[in-house]
Amino acid sequence: MKITELLEVEHEFLRSLMETFSQWITEGVAPDKLRERAAMLEIAIDDHATREEKLLFEPLAFCSTVARELIGMMEMVHVEVRDLFEQVADPARDPKEQLWTILMLTDEHFTKEETGVFPMAERLLDPEILQV
Repeated sequence: MKITELLEVEHEFLRSLMETFSQWITEGVAPDKLRERAAMLEIAIDDHATREEKLLFEPLAFCSTVARELIGMMEMVHVEVRDLFEQVADPARDPKEQLWTILMLTDEHFTKEETGVFPMAERLLDPEILQV
């Protein structure tokens, strides 16, 4: 299986979790419960992002200036989402606004990867590098 295929499967799974989160926010789940549940979502998203950075972004960044710039933008979103999860964990804040932002950013980010980064990786990287 190619790393791009694996990451797309993970995107599907994470989108399912994110949809559930959206429902919880809309249904008015208490902020403390949202924070508890957000910790699980954070682990899932961060695990995915770390795998992506190591197995795809690192080798792709060496392929071209365009690839390096695109990877830089993708990594900025990873950092922003990690920072937002830190804000969600703060018990003095209502986490809903940050959670909505995480859901929106992450969904848009996945789409950019699926339509830009993954096709670029499949064009530029050796097939052996893509295999996991």
